[in-house]
Amino acid sequence: MSQLIPSTTPIRTFEDHKDVVRAVAVFPDKRRMITGSYDKTLRLWDLETGVVWKKMEGHSSGVFALTISRDGKIIASGDTNGEVIAWHGETGESITQPIKAYPGANWIDSLDFSPDGTVLAIGSSDYTVRFWCTKTWQMQGDPIKCGSLVNCVRHSPSGTRERVAYLPDDTGLWNMSLAWTPDGTRLLLGGSLYILEWDTSTWQQVDRPWEGHTDYIYAIAIHPAGTLIASASEDNHVRLWRLSDQRTIAVFQHSAKLKCVTFSVDGQRILSGGTDNKVLEWAVPSEGNSKILDITTARDACITGDLSIAEELLTQEIYTNADDFTSYANRSFIMARKHNLDNALEDAIKSIDIKPSLIGFISKGIALCGKGHVQEARVAFDVASTLTNQDSETNQFLLLIKAIALFNADQHEEAMLLIKDRAAACPNVDPLARRVVETYLRVQLGIKAFDSAHHDEAADHFTAAVNSDAFSSKYIYFAYQDLTVLFGWDLESLLLTTHQKRCQAFLSAGKPDEALEAHKYMMDAIDDITKANCLNWSNEFKEKCSTLAAHNECILGAEIPGQDDDDHDAEPNFFYGTHQYSQISRPRLRQRAGRLGHLERLRLAMTRRPQSVPAPALPATSPLVATTTFKTHLRRLFTLPLHHATPPVVDVPFAQGRQRNAAAGAPGSEHSLIRDEDLPPQDPNTQPQHQPVAVQVGEHGGGLSCCR
Repeated sequence: MSQLIPSTTPIRTFEDHKDVVRAVAVFPDKRRMITGSYDKTLRLWDLETGVVWKKMEGHSSGVFALTISRDGKIIASGDTNGEVIAWHGETGESITQPIKAYPGANWIDSLDFSPDGTVLAIGSSDYTVRFWCTKTWQMQGDPIKCGSLVNCVRHSPSGTRERVAYLPDDTGLWNMSLAWTPDGTRLLLGGSLYILEWDTSTWQQVDRPWEGHTDYIYAIAIHPAGTLIASASEDNHVRLWRLSDQRTIAVFQHSAKLKCVTFSVDGQRILSGGTDNKVLEWAVPSEGNSKILDITTARDACITGDLSIAEELLTQEIYTNADDFTSYANRSFIMARKHNLDNALEDAIKSIDIKPSLIGFISKGIALCGKGHVQEARVAFDVASTLTNQDSETNQFLLLIKAIALFNADQHEEAMLLIKDRAAACPNVDPLARRVVETYLRVQLGIKAFDSAHHDEAADHFTAAVNSDAFSSKYIYFAYQDLTVLFGWDLESLLLTTHQKRCQAFLSAGKPDEALEAHKYMMDAIDDITKANCLNWSNEFKEKCSTLAAHNECILGAEIPGQDDDDHDAEPNFFYGTHQYSQISRPRLRQRAGRLGHLERLRLAMTRRPQSVPAPALPATSPLVATTTFKTHLRRLFTLPLHHATPPVVDVPFAQGRQRNAAAGAPGSEHSLIRDEDLPPQDPNTQPQHQPVAVQVGEHGGGLSCCR
């Protein structure tokens, strides 16, 4: 790690503050950044032009902390005088007067909105964490008492509140910053000279402290995909770490001590600020984004789907160096995606002939699966497994690639079994990756079932996928871009697509009630931008459900010809011409509210056995109903194609949670657990609920009090 040469050339420098830059955050719209400084101001920046869009004044002392709500609608900032100001996320205008959140000379060290934006958690030098309702801007519930300065407070992403744990820090020095991985499986602590990693399933420390910095770490941030960690230190350096092996992969050097750091929304940039009054922008190296593949110039073209451009670039590399085994293997992937499987296999074999390698045998296995040579593909993947250097993460990713390739070769059961077996054997190795792949394949099973008109089966698959947390993060596609490169997966919009297909499967199965419930669930889950982009689809879908319901009411209601007042069929002639008239009056089920009664009556009507008795003459006053026309229309309703919009990333809001606790006493080496049932009751009608938090305490305690 110490041999890495620090980069001293940022992409861009943001200069306008007159004092130390203490806090930085990026808006979810990707266009703007906000910074807070000891000069008592905040500044809104245009990330495209690099200019200050607005200078925000109102604090009476230095701004120590700031945060943005998940939807970007509210900004909150805190200062060294214990005051908080809320600002409009779009205009930058204040929406509250300075709120004296803490009495006396206590300063505010940290702020964080709950995932649903209804609660602001505030950490302070008075040893407490307080909660403020963002609707009324009044304090909510009792503070959490900590044993020392609260340098950082962060809501967990999961929204669960199973327990509260005190986690000791054996370094005995300050702890300054926290970061949760997006899936909530890890909690990272930055402080003193080290980063500590905690497994949230056991609350045990993972491995040893991450070493590399030579002075206090003031801030850490996690990549949107959860694969990288950035740390800012008073040694003037930002270090970029890989979470999987705790290895530093890049170092960026400022001219002064650092106080804050964050990632851009797309994860491609790092923004850091400090005592030189500047914010610098750095590029995240491509090494930090790929697990196995090393497609350089052609990688972006693979991700965007420009396969012809990717092929041309790799071909040029091969012409430049005929012994470049990597370029042959990478071009094999492109050929496989283009379904040019003969050339894909030819390139894979050429790569292996030049030099047997992991990437070469992966490309051969994929090409062979594409050609349907499953047994030979298994052999190729087995050889690849001997070239992973026994790295557990690489082994797992190889197995997932093998499972996907076999699935694409119609070996569905074997593929799903591979994933389940791997999960049982290595439960702690990137469990999110397994869930992502398993859920994606389940969606594909749903699509296959739907295309085969097995609509109930399709609905089951789509429901299982929707209920999975695999796609809960809108940044998941950053973490698994290799799957896009290899197989063309569109992880960015998959959650919305799955929701829509689930709705359609219920409708096509003749279950309009379930279809409407699925639609409501989808609309509650997606954000406002996505709702706007799929508005046409939503309106069309609801119209189809209404049309189906109207036909059910018209055809199956009380006005059905031949139905008497006692709900018996007197002389039914509804399906005259298709079914012969029955002399037997069949008792009818009483009409029930909702779809079940309607569909049951439809089933009885359409499955009534023809009788051998000749049908009597049709009364002149009885209306004729064309059965074929109705069934044709019904079939059309069930099978009309849906027009999918292509939305931006789907961000699924977290369920609102509740947490009130008091962790009394100074931190020690023991763990203390507080259960929900131990908490004082809370009236949901009078006090808004808030999400659980992880609270870091600092100088004197040297420990960590966490609740998730």
